Amino acid sequence: MNTKPATSATKSAALFALFLLLSVVVSCRMVESLSGGEKGGTVSALWPDVPPFEGATKADLQIPLGPRLILRAATRGKVNFIAFTTSKSAQEVKDFYSADRMKAVGWSRHDQGCIGDSDDKKNQGAVCLFQRKDGGKDEVLAIIVAENEKSKQTDIFYARIDTTEAKPSPTK
Repeated sequence: MNTKPATSATKSAALFALFLLLSVVVSCRMVESLSGGEKGGTVSALWPDVPPFEGATKADLQIPLGPRLILRAATRGKVNFIAFTTSKSAQEVKDFYSADRMKAVGWSRHDQGCIGDSDDKKNQGAVCLFQRKDGGKDEVLAIIVAENEKSKQTDIFYARIDTTEAKPSPTK
């Protein structure tokens, strides 16, 4: 067994690797804190003006870090979300959030309403967009529906975005 003392080059390389690893860990934590943390933007209950999908249960699902950062940056942090799961199909969830049902609780379709990713067999996901103007507040509600192949459940993400334009401050 050959046990040579470590050279300064080997020590430098080891210190550099340790420094690099530490930098990556610290930057990941910094990005996580800037994004509001894992739970940043989550709410504890579905909003009273959004009809709950019958039989869906609240889930501890998180929007992945990349999309969460993009969403929070695009909305300047004015987004809240919550997730649920159900044993029903994505198509059933999409059909539930009809224009008429949402209009009854104060929401109107945003552009096309619900858009599904359908193929010849069945619809496995959808994005439903609604908007509302309430007094001086403008909001968009996104309902993202996706069938989870692993759990055989359908995940429902609700994201509520405040799109109210900031009023310019009066100048003197």
